[in-house]
Amino acid sequence: MRKTILKTVCIFTLVFFVLSMTGAAASSCKTTTDAKNDTFTCNCKCKSCCFNVMKNDKGCSLKVVKTGCYTTAKGGKVCMQSNGNFCYTRPASCSKCCTDSFSYCVIGADGKKDCATVTIKTACSSC
Repeated sequence: MRKTILKTVCIFTLVFFVLSMTGAAASSCKTTTDAKNDTFTCNCKCKSCCFNVMKNDKGCSLKVVKTGCYTTAKGGKVCMQSNGNFCYTRPASCSKCCTDSFSYCVIGADGKKDCATVTIKTACSSC
């Protein structure tokens, strides 16, 4: 009787170990991927500012779809990482107050892709 119980416990332990190593035993996330629009303010004394676009987004295991550096519509430069961290360099034409924007998309564990817009305002005391 003891041997049977011990074998059963060993088998369940082994099965749980294998499932946990493959991720099959992990709790599934029920949150739907939802990217939210962001607004950030950059001090005009700073040539570039860094933020994170995913702080207000919803979902599980979110990743930004398009990473790397690219130019915004107004000529600003965005360098985006998959974890949502990005740095924005304002265009040379923006010496006082200006507003620039760009879009980003995230994909979550649910396989859903959602996009949002980031608005960056450059604020100077002379605005």
